[in-house]
Amino acid sequence: MKFYSILLVIGLLGFNSCGSKEIDVVSEDASLAMDEITLTKDQEKILALQYGSATTQKMSVTIQLQGKIDLPPQNLISVNFPLGGYLKNTKLIPGMRVQKGEVIAIMEDQAIVQLQQDFLSAKAKAAMAKQEYDRQQTLFSANAGTSKSFQLAEGELKIQSVTVKSLFEKLKLIGIDPTVLNETNISGQAMVRSTINGYVSKVNVNTGKYVQATETMFELIDPDDIHAAMTIFEKDLPYIKPGNSVQIHFIDDKSKSYAAEIILVNKGVDDDRTATAHCHFKSHPSQLFPGMFIQGEVSVTEREVKALPEEAIVRLGNQEYIFVKNKNNKIAMVPIGTGLSKEGNIEVKTGLEKVSDGSIVLNNAYKLLGILKNSEEE
Repeated sequence: MKFYSILLVIGLLGFNSCGSKEIDVVSEDASLAMDEITLTKDQEKILALQYGSATTQKMSVTIQLQGKIDLPPQNLISVNFPLGGYLKNTKLIPGMRVQKGEVIAIMEDQAIVQLQQDFLSAKAKAAMAKQEYDRQQTLFSANAGTSKSFQLAEGELKIQSVTVKSLFEKLKLIGIDPTVLNETNISGQAMVRSTINGYVSKVNVNTGKYVQATETMFELIDPDDIHAAMTIFEKDLPYIKPGNSVQIHFIDDKSKSYAAEIILVNKGVDDDRTATAHCHFKSHPSQLFPGMFIQGEVSVTEREVKALPEEAIVRLGNQEYIFVKNKNNKIAMVPIGTGLSKEGNIEVKTGLEKVSDGSIVLNNAYKLLGILKNSEEE
């Protein structure tokens, strides 16, 4: 016996007026585009099809986003000691707040003493070179000295000045003020100070450890530019733009929300068909830390669209279709592109260009699809 299967799909997935919606998937076979069916009188009576056109409606949508708290590279500070040395003391622990200029570590090493010695010695030599330069200049001006002696004195002064300047900058790098350094206050220790107001993210050292010049001792976070990096699905990209307002909340606590604004949308789409929107908080929440997972809602501005009832649209594979009655009184499937949805109506973005007014089937689209599938199997 030959069996004929009739596919009748009468339910649609529930549509939420606050977000993008999908219509039920009937089959992965999308080869039915533009197929036609002729209804019998009994079928027409049972289906009670209604015909009409797309209507103009105002629609808005609230798009749900997920993401995490992020920080730009310039706000993540790696602290090291450029000269290298032993960690004498620190009280830092992760999560501790620090103030700009606050001493966060004390380093000690013989190289610290040597650098100060070299600076003071170079400074003394530079003073002597200046005196010799002034003397040779006076002699040369009075025709009592040779030009060679004057040039040698000038060259020596430049060499010593360069040496003093370079050692001056090295002392500043390790936190020693060269302007107040003299032979009476040379120290074997150097203070490491915080360069930001923020908090400690990582502590990679312990007291007594020798720290290399390239080794990161601490990581500090400047929370002033903390922001939310939200993931956007490709289908929602046309609606997300800089300037959109976002309400952000914790995944496990939706009782509190934080106002933010989208400042940048990544133009590239990743392999998983998503992009990233960067959002700045209007007032920085103190309890948000980099890496925390969050959720957000974006309200898209209301606009006028062409729309059809949910009952008029079917999804087959990755394509949406409507049914249209043609001049031969046959009903054909026409592919369309959809967008927003609201209160049982769906935006139709493309596919209506060649559809005659009043010819669209407004109801029972899935029943028609079932009849069409059954006819093909026969």
